[in-house]
Amino acid sequence: IKMRLFLDDIRTPAMAHNASKGLGLDYSPTDKWVIARDYFEFVNIVNKHFDEIELVSFDHDLACVDKDGREWTGKDAADYLINYCLDHVKHFPDWYAHTDNTSGRQNIIGSIKGYLKSIEGKDLSDFRYYHNGIVNGKFV
Repeated sequence: IKMRLFLDDIRTPAMAHNASKGLGLDYSPTDKWVIARDYFEFVNIVNKHFDEIELVSFDHDLACVDKDGREWTGKDAADYLINYCLDHVKHFPDWYAHTDNTSGRQNIIGSIKGYLKSIEGKDLSDFRYYHNGIVNGKFV
């Protein structure tokens, strides 16, 4: 069983992926995604189901603050996934940053790109500022 993991505190997949934005209508139906509403749900799903995850769609601002007042973002989730891959010698799944937070998007993309380039040896020389992820080996 393959899983698409959608990280967002508010939106549904159709709000991020539809005819006018994101990955398009094929990625709109909610029933094709497992939705994590915060960083901790995301971590739990990754820990239990990593081998089933084929695609992760990241929001940045998750309105997720722990008891110590630390805010956890989509960048933290991306970093967690990177560390999971490092610790378990796994390949990073397909991914997309659907967040509306411009600097947050660049932080998520920068983190994942750095990992893919330096650890997995991927050629990202054609990855441009308007790309928001990699799906099926293509920059999207």
